[in-house]
Amino acid sequence: METSSAVLPAAVPQAAPMDRRLLWTMTTATVLAVGNVYYSQPLLGVIAQTFGLSASAVGSVPMMSQLGYVAGLVLLTPLGDVLEKRGLLVTMLGLAAAALFAAGLAPTFPLFLVACVAIGLTSVLVQILIPFVAALSSPEERGRNLGVVLSAALVGVLISRTLSGFVATHLGWRGVYFAAGATMVGLAMTLRLGLPRYESSTRLTYPRLLQSLWTLLRDVPGLRAIALTGALMYAALSAFWASLAFFLSSDAYHQGPGTAGMFGLIGTVGALAANVTGRHAQRIGARRIVRACIVTMLAAFGVFAVFGTLWAGLIAGVVLLDLGAQAATVSNQTELYRLHPTAQTRLNTLYKMFYFVGGACGSALSAISWDHAGWRGVCAVGGGFLVIAFVWEQVQARRAAASPSVT
Repeated sequence: METSSAVLPAAVPQAAPMDRRLLWTMTTATVLAVGNVYYSQPLLGVIAQTFGLSASAVGSVPMMSQLGYVAGLVLLTPLGDVLEKRGLLVTMLGLAAAALFAAGLAPTFPLFLVACVAIGLTSVLVQILIPFVAALSSPEERGRNLGVVLSAALVGVLISRTLSGFVATHLGWRGVYFAAGATMVGLAMTLRLGLPRYESSTRLTYPRLLQSLWTLLRDVPGLRAIALTGALMYAALSAFWASLAFFLSSDAYHQGPGTAGMFGLIGTVGALAANVTGRHAQRIGARRIVRACIVTMLAAFGVFAVFGTLWAGLIAGVVLLDLGAQAATVSNQTELYRLHPTAQTRLNTLYKMFYFVGGACGSALSAISWDHAGWRGVCAVGGGFLVIAFVWEQVQARRAAASPSVT
């Protein structure tokens, strides 16, 4: 399984299928590591109480985590194309553990925000792990293996909120970060023993590696189109999750972080459906699926606005919202990996940069809207992002019809 490659999964056939134990080791690592950025979302209400802050002020927590993630995508993820992957992943897991412990120990809110930036910065290890799965897979099994790991990432995002709320109920919000840090230490040891070494034949200098990101963004128009849609849809999703804890703790429900976290389990319905969507994206058409997902998410915000004060309405809206968001993510990334098979890690880097900038904007505007316009203001923010996304997709569809050569 030791093959020199610059992460060229489409061009590097493997003689034997990936060992099932190796695949499940990497899948488990994805589930456990992907949630670091999301642990704070069900905790925002109790974090605000600890530091004596307003909703809009503590709304900067997910925003700073997501901006840290964007910085990690730019500065760290491209290293997956040039450095030995196992060693890089183990190192980043150690740094992630340190950032999580720092968040749990932070005595003041500014120091906590710094730790959140560091958590986001190191959480990009998942974006190195996923292309690693593609590199280790034979061409025949690559799509299936990626479907497994991408679905695992989606499930990890959702259950991280549930685990966060559960642990906070019993150990306090700081206990969430201590438990997550210990998990990263254990995961680093597991990957050090369980993953093969994987050297890259690419020998770009670090400045040239970063420059190549701009070149890809400039020269691959399909990347820009997909990335902007992904950013707008994730902005809408983040708008909901950034204010859910405040809504549940308000007079409408009087609930704590445990209840907010439980909504992550409801969203796993969407993650399971996303795996099915990925298998049929090529036959149906990825862009058609994405447009249908945008409409589904818009319907979710309509349900939230009208029936959000009822448990049934809130639950139904979450199912629709996560179904649309997760199915669209798989469709977007399935299409993305076909655009430039020799630069999959960097394509993924650029896509996720847009994605998390969108998430940061959605989180920030959601917190502001909650302070000034309440729950319906949050719904308006989420719905607004989706309307823009749908218009953008329609524009791209017309361009493609007028010029079929454009990706």
